Amino acid sequence: MRTAALLGVCVTAAVVVLGFTMLGRSPAAHAARPALHLVGKGPLTVRGEHFRSGERVRVSTAGKAARAKANGNGVFVVTIRGATRCDAVRVLARGSAGSYAVVKVLPLPACAAARSS
Repeated sequence: MRTAALLGVCVTAAVVVLGFTMLGRSPAAHAARPALHLVGKGPLTVRGEHFRSGERVRVSTAGKAARAKANGNGVFVVTIRGATRCDAVRVLARGSAGSYAVVKVLPLPACAAARSS
């Protein structure tokens, strides 16, 4: 009798552990959030990652904007004409499918000299 009860508890525990393991492997649980990276400083060039495949994205900063379309891997690169790293404080990307990313831009040391003159 005790052996059957112990076996039942072990099987139940194994099923619970297996269930949580399978849930942890779902792609949605590990999907990375959209992110932005600066890749060029003048004119400002931005790389977006982890957006939805084919999503149309509007990237804006310092009163300027540009549009891009994410490729099959959810990546895009866009140049915002008229904006430089010294003009930007933050860069915002908003996708047509609801993806959203913001990156703060820290001023370069060269920007302080340019602003003071």
